[in-house]
Amino acid sequence: MSNTLRESESRAVLNSLESTYCPHAIQEARDRQDEILLERFRGHRYAIADVGCGTGYHGSIFAPVCELYHGFEISDHIGEIARERWREDGLTNTELFLGDATEAAPERDFYDLVFCLYFTPGNFREPSTDLSLYTDAYLNRNPSFIAIFSRFYQALKPGGLMFLTIYKDVPKAEAAQIEFYEHTNQHVVTPRGSRFVATAEHFWSARWTRESLSSNLKACGISERDTICHDLNHIAWLVEIEKHDT
Repeated sequence: MSNTLRESESRAVLNSLESTYCPHAIQEARDRQDEILLERFRGHRYAIADVGCGTGYHGSIFAPVCELYHGFEISDHIGEIARERWREDGLTNTELFLGDATEAAPERDFYDLVFCLYFTPGNFREPSTDLSLYTDAYLNRNPSFIAIFSRFYQALKPGGLMFLTIYKDVPKAEAAQIEFYEHTNQHVVTPRGSRFVATAEHFWSARWTRESLSSNLKACGISERDTICHDLNHIAWLVEIEKHDT
């Protein structure tokens, strides 16, 4: 993806992160996701990786009480907002890694927890303006998703956990996506019924079936028996993945 297209996408992401408007179903899923993670993990001395950390919101929540918090973010501008947020919070155990997550090289058996939240797993793709590339076959075995999460799965310690927030592939999820993006001054270019929503501003967000999730995770070396889909609401899952001893 050219720098111009990447910058356009980054602006769209930032608009959605900073928007005061959020459809009820999306906000409900976000809130429930945070409740689950805070209840289970806040207050423990964990090493945490946040893939697609955005403006650093979850770092501000977890870093004060965890061992270390590593944020991975592709956008320089968004990453600087995260750095400034953590600086203002007085955090000394955070570190930001800027760049494409498909090229990240996290240390093996290093993290207790890997997060990829707020529907970010559905944003990863091979960069193209040709939307015909993203067929069902592509979505069922997404090379970018596989490159990222196979590496971060290996970066988990045995017994470590990965959490992914994803949209279910249902009409109400698609409607919420479209409503959200249009309220952040984007222009949807995909027809209704597509398995992803793309905008003229080069934002891209996929939805998932259990079959497409299982297929992608299997390609990452992750067994279905090690995966739990927690219902957040009618449009979203919080996917929990455990890495067993090897």
